[in-house]
Amino acid sequence: MPKGMETPSGGTDEGREAAGFYARLAGEAWADVCEPVRRFHSGGPAARWSGRFNVSHGPGFVARTLARVMRLPAAGEGLSVRLVVTDEGGRGERWERTFGGRPFVTSQSEHGEGFLAERVGPVEVLYRLEAEGGALLYRQARAALCAGPLRLRLPRGLAPSVEAREWAEAGEAGVWVRVRVRAPLVGTVVTYEGRVEPEVEGG
Repeated sequence: MPKGMETPSGGTDEGREAAGFYARLAGEAWADVCEPVRRFHSGGPAARWSGRFNVSHGPGFVARTLARVMRLPAAGEGLSVRLVVTDEGGRGERWERTFGGRPFVTSQSEHGEGFLAERVGPVEVLYRLEAEGGALLYRQARAALCAGPLRLRLPRGLAPSVEAREWAEAGEAGVWVRVRVRAPLVGTVVTYEGRVEPEVEGG
C-alpha cells in the first residue's frame, strides 16, 4: 500500500519510474488506475496510512489454526489499522501492518518478467498487476516455498490462493482494500477489508 506524491497519468517509462516500482510493474495499465490508488503507491522513503478494517476467519478449527500459524490478522470488527511502507532502495518495499495492535509484515519486490513478489515467512506469492474500472487488481500467478535464494514452486493444488483489490470511491482521498486468503482443502482462511487514509505529519 502507499504514499503521497502525485504521479503522472501518462504511461512513460520516466513517469512510471518516478512513481515507484508498482507503476513499473503495472506498465500501461497504470494510467487506468484511479488517482487515489496511484498516490497510494507513488514511492518515497516511507509512508504512513491508518484506518479501520473488518477481519474474518474461515469457519472451522483448521482455518483458525492456519490463520494463527501464518500470523495473519486476528478476527474482529472495526479494528484500528496502521500501515508503514518503507522503500528498500528501489528493490521493493517492506509493508508493516498493525491490525488492532497485532503486527503483520510482508516484503515485496520485483521478480522475473514483471511479477510482484510478496513474501510472508517462507511463502512467496507472485502477482500480475492489472486495472479494472479504476481499481488495482492483484492476479495471482503462482506461489513458492523459499529458503534464502532458493524457491520451490508449489503445485496449484497445494498453493495458497490470494485475491486482492484496491480502489477508491468517487470524491474520496482514502483507499479501500480487500484481501482474501484461501488454502487447499480448507477454503477461506482470512478475509479483511477496510479503508485507509494518509496520516498527517505532526497530526
